Amino acid sequence: MSRNQPKRMGATLLASASLACTVALAAPQGPHCERSCLKGLMDQYLAALVAHDPSRLPVAPGVRFTENTNRMSLGDGLWQTIDGLGTFKLYIEDPASGQAAFYGTASENGVTALLGVRLKERGRRLTEIEQFVVRQASGIHGSFDRLVTADPLWEEPVPESERSSRAALIDDADQYFNGIVRGDGDIVPFAEDCVRIENGAQTAPAPATATRPAVSARAQFNARLYAYIHEITNRRFLLVDPERGIVYAVVMFQHPGDIRPPARRAAGAPRSGFSLASYPNTTEIIETFKIRGGKIHDIFAYVSLLPYRQRPGW
Repeated sequence: MSRNQPKRMGATLLASASLACTVALAAPQGPHCERSCLKGLMDQYLAALVAHDPSRLPVAPGVRFTENTNRMSLGDGLWQTIDGLGTFKLYIEDPASGQAAFYGTASENGVTALLGVRLKERGRRLTEIEQFVVRQASGIHGSFDRLVTADPLWEEPVPESERSSRAALIDDADQYFNGIVRGDGDIVPFAEDCVRIENGAQTAPAPATATRPAVSARAQFNARLYAYIHEITNRRFLLVDPERGIVYAVVMFQHPGDIRPPARRAAGAPRSGFSLASYPNTTEIIETFKIRGGKIHDIFAYVSLLPYRQRPGW
C-alpha cells in the first residue's frame, strides 16, 4: 500500500451566516443519490470545468459557488484558466448528506495546482459547489508533483467491528483540532502509525534525521510545534462515511503572527511554518481523516494561504 472564456452562468448566491461547526446528517430530498451517483455528479462537474462550460451542469435554482472562500458566478475563477486534470484523483462520498468531495491536481496555464471540490445535491441537482485551488505561488508548503495516484486505503471499508458512529467520527476529528490549539497530543485519538500528508508532503511523522528520530503527530502536538495557530475557527464537518471510516472537514487556521513557536526544525516542522508564524494570515484547510477502531490512522489535507481572518464564504 503506498503512502503517498467560458460560458458564464449567472448564479444568484444566497446569503448565509458562517457556522462554527456544521454537521451534515440529514438525508437529501428527492431521488436518493448513492455512491455511484455522487461520483458521477463529481465526474460531470470536473468534465464541465475542464471544458470551461458550466451550462453542462444540472444545477438547482440559487446554486451557490465559492472558490477559495470567495462567492462568485459559476464559470469564474479556475473555470477560465484550467488546462486539464492530473492523474491524482481521490473521491469521497456521503450519500446520507447528498455530498461528494474530490482531491486532485490540475494544470492551470501550464502550472500544476491542487484542486479540491465539494458538491451538495438535492434531487440530483447541485445546490452547493465549494471549490479550492492551491497555487504554488502562494508560498505554502507542499510537494505538488508527488501526487500521482491516490492511496487505495481511502476506498477500503473498515471492518464492522471497528466502525464508529457518525457522531463519534466527528468527535475524533474535532479532537485533532482541539489538540493543535491546546498543544496536547494526548487528547487526540492518534494511532501509533498515523501518517499525515499535506499538499503532497508528509508532515507526520516527520522523517528521522542524523540528529533526531522520527517525530510522530502526537509528539509534534505535545512539543507545541503549532503554537502559532491561535485558533481553529469555522469548523465544518461536512462529509462522514462510517463504512470507510472517513470524516471530511473544512476549517480555518488563524495565525496572528505574534506567537513564536519553539524550536520547530528540531521537532520536524515543514519549512514554511516559519513564514506562517511571522505575519498575520489564515489558512483554509480541507482535511480528511481515516479512522478505524476509534483511532486516527491517516490524514490527508490541502492547505491554502489566505488573508488574515478571511471568512469561509459559507
